[in-house]
Amino acid sequence: MIYIKLTKLLFQVKSKIRAKRVFSSLISTLFLLTTINTQATTSNYTAMPFGEKQSFNQGWLFAKNEQKNAHEATFDDSQWRSLSLPHDWAIEGPFDPKYNARAGGLPYFGTGWYRKHFTLDKSALNKQVSLTFDGAMYNAHVYVNGEFVGNRPFGYIAFNFDISPFLNTTGEKNIIAVKLSPKNFASRWYPGAGLYRNTWLEINEQTHIAQWGTYITTPEITQKNTTVLVETKINGSDKSQTKLVTLIKNSDGNTVAQTQSDLSSLKPDNSSNNKKIKQSLILDAPIRWDVDNPYLYTVVSQIWQKNKVIDQQISPLGIRDIAFKPDDGLWLNGRRVQIKGVCLHHDNGPLGAVVNRRAIERKLEIMKSMGVNSIRTSHNPPSPELIEYADKLGLLIQVEAFDVWKKEKRTVVNGYQVFFDDWHERDLRDMIIQNRNSPSVYMWSTGNEIMEQAQKDGWKVAKTLTDIAHDEDPSRLVGAGFNNPFGAIANKLTDHVDIKGINYKPLNYEQFHKDHPDWLMAASETSSITSTRGIYHFPIEKYKKHISKYVTSYDIVGPVWAYPPDIEFEYLAKTPAVMGEYMWTGFDYLGEPTPYGGRDHSKNGYWNGDWPVRSSSFGAVDLVGFPKDRFFLYQSQWTTEPMVHVLPHWNLANVMEDTIPVWLIPMLNKLSYLSTVFHKVLKPRALIKRIYLLILCAGIN
Repeated sequence: MIYIKLTKLLFQVKSKIRAKRVFSSLISTLFLLTTINTQATTSNYTAMPFGEKQSFNQGWLFAKNEQKNAHEATFDDSQWRSLSLPHDWAIEGPFDPKYNARAGGLPYFGTGWYRKHFTLDKSALNKQVSLTFDGAMYNAHVYVNGEFVGNRPFGYIAFNFDISPFLNTTGEKNIIAVKLSPKNFASRWYPGAGLYRNTWLEINEQTHIAQWGTYITTPEITQKNTTVLVETKINGSDKSQTKLVTLIKNSDGNTVAQTQSDLSSLKPDNSSNNKKIKQSLILDAPIRWDVDNPYLYTVVSQIWQKNKVIDQQISPLGIRDIAFKPDDGLWLNGRRVQIKGVCLHHDNGPLGAVVNRRAIERKLEIMKSMGVNSIRTSHNPPSPELIEYADKLGLLIQVEAFDVWKKEKRTVVNGYQVFFDDWHERDLRDMIIQNRNSPSVYMWSTGNEIMEQAQKDGWKVAKTLTDIAHDEDPSRLVGAGFNNPFGAIANKLTDHVDIKGINYKPLNYEQFHKDHPDWLMAASETSSITSTRGIYHFPIEKYKKHISKYVTSYDIVGPVWAYPPDIEFEYLAKTPAVMGEYMWTGFDYLGEPTPYGGRDHSKNGYWNGDWPVRSSSFGAVDLVGFPKDRFFLYQSQWTTEPMVHVLPHWNLANVMEDTIPVWLIPMLNKLSYLSTVFHKVLKPRALIKRIYLLILCAGIN
């Protein structure tokens, strides 16, 4: 919270350039103050009731650059920095033109090491000990007591390791070491670096529910009741008197349905002695989860042994009926719901990529207040916290897997294509099993603007990924975002995704629907107008760049593919077959400082020509969460509450112009929208009177 308060204060400084410089220095100082080197401590962990997960975030040590033999248990780490996770080493800076402004102008690449000393209480003796990383950026290699446990290249995916075979005897010290080695030109935006998401330790009985081991579906929903199917994966050997008890609890915590299954009679489904148990429950008079009423049940899965609970896993359950109609878009619980969506990158502005629960909740609350009902997680799997809050707030989520498949995007030579062949199936399946129980997740996206659109055999990759998603989760449809839909059609990629995501082609919606009347379509990226909060350039003109290195907030400047929001509103209204839009973007984000710095296909990949510009200006909300003028335009279109927003202001400081164009964005009533632009010579004394008269004429009290 201190970062947000300081940011608000800094952006009140008259000189914005000076404010940004001070802000950069202050943020770096604050991070250093919160990670002052102290003597390393050894954390002790005790087995929790029911195998509950415990935070593993405290007591880590960190050092940048290559550290020879840092994986060894005997390595001397006494001079390393002490810190707590989540941690993003790149946001500490410094901002420097030797780093690529396209990725935020920050040192996100290189090598970083994390080490942690810990012991296990005797209560953990002979139990299964596992460690979960919600995300590690990127190419994580994990060691315990000098032994290699495993690696995971993709920085956005959660992963879990059983570390039991590598642990010392109970009571003896253990050392975990994690090496991360992100590379330059691995991302088109700021990815962050380090153990930037949460870590968790679990101490389980040998027989326990597998991590992400439940799969919940609701195939039959009526007003009277709904059928809830629960498939549970059990790891470990069985003992006598062992059973799986599954409960459904309402939002008040009361049990409203339950069932149980005996485990001893079930046969393993593979050589590892794992078992999958399928159960069916009937939930009477279900309350629907909806964007306007996000009612949540919970599914409690328990393993009982000799009348005692030895393991428990809790999963969200939302009862909602989703249907897609080629002529009429998305239907939720029996009514059409227009997608009013935004694309969001994963960073949290000044906090970098660090997962901060309140920052994520606040981000979604701000989007909700703009009228947003859906988020596209562009262009990667999100943190568990984002999905959790989307469930609670009533936001539909399109979870996206990859920004690139096998073929690289120009200058992003170290992108995911380096790992695709070996890891795409594991990463996609893990993304799905980690998120498929959340009612907010209504579709999967396998890719964004992938280069295979232009390849004759590109359909093969699209089919492979869609088949994997359908296999892991038959209950949801699969899409992808196409910025070259004509190539995707010609090369049959559109034949192998369920929902065709169309980027920046509103003028083609009607023709696409006419030519392909059976298509399901979504406007997966729209508008892309840029602006800087509180900046107004006179006279109004569309320019490529401004000497100030800011962008006018009159919302007329954008890259070559961009267009004003009103165009999208118009063509969506004309084509109900398109289920709605995902505007680019809800928030500004670190990196891609369009229209400054460079282009996607610039020769060397660096966007530093307009330094110190290093952040996106696409957002309806700025980096720290303050609404720009465009926020209110979307609010007038996407909400039903009466509102008026006037821009810029009637007494702008240091404005020598005789003419100040004033725009008025009112919501007239709950059914209509009006955006009026006034280009009149308005003297400061007369402006308030004129606006007052205008409001009266519009019938707004």
